[in-house]
Amino acid sequence: MKWPTYIFTSLFLMLLLSEAHSETIQLHIPLISDSPKQHQYFHELLNIAIKDAGHIPKLISSELPQLRAKEYLKYGGISIFWMVESTQRNQEFEPIKVGITNGLIGKRILFIKVGDQEQYNQVKNLDDFRKLNTVGGMGKDWFDAKVWAKNRLRYQEHSGMWTSIFKMIPKGRDYNYFARGVNEILVEAKQYPKLAIEENLVLIYDRDYRFYLSKTGPNAGIKYHTVLSLAIKKAQESGLISRLVRKYWEHDYEELNYDKRIKIHLKSPD
Repeated sequence: MKWPTYIFTSLFLMLLLSEAHSETIQLHIPLISDSPKQHQYFHELLNIAIKDAGHIPKLISSELPQLRAKEYLKYGGISIFWMVESTQRNQEFEPIKVGITNGLIGKRILFIKVGDQEQYNQVKNLDDFRKLNTVGGMGKDWFDAKVWAKNRLRYQEHSGMWTSIFKMIPKGRDYNYFARGVNEILVEAKQYPKLAIEENLVLIYDRDYRFYLSKTGPNAGIKYHTVLSLAIKKAQESGLISRLVRKYWEHDYEELNYDKRIKIHLKSPD
């Protein structure tokens, strides 16, 4: 066999072999209507991670509010959703056991009422924060509520649409502050200009987002568990997750003056 023909044949066989091992990963995935643009990081991570693992991503998006997305995941209306890791969710859904934002969601900065900054200026530690006796607003069944309870901090879960909390704080109704992730608060500040971002503090608990797969239903994602586990683990080890976190949120860290904020570490529940 002549060398050019041999090389061509070898390359062709390698290509066929590669295609034989590749798989189209079709995932029904939400766009969260009450958190605009927050999906972009998670969609890009999945797209790149699946390609880097040698497969073909096919993401089919549906616009859903956050609470409905959880219900859709429960019954297999969607295949995959990103949520803060918890024991309950690990049982209810099929987790991909890799943190996917380098703990970003556990770094909480406060929305407060304009004019309230002075009362937070003297806070240097968790005891000081408790003594303020202020009430944090939470969405119903949020993991934050469990964290606040564990750390003996006052909070109240909102029974209606969680986005109503943004509008209630400026009116001085029910809640004094709303704790948001570093990855969320600047985008939301543009939507709710009547709120102020607290200037000095960041409350930190040890949790991260995970991808969760639906176990049953028409779009159950569990069948891709092995492929996606390997793909996301590779994304972590290769530095892809760190690169994307910097791409999406490095500016937020700088604008929020994160490094100079007082770090208040909270205990995490199981």
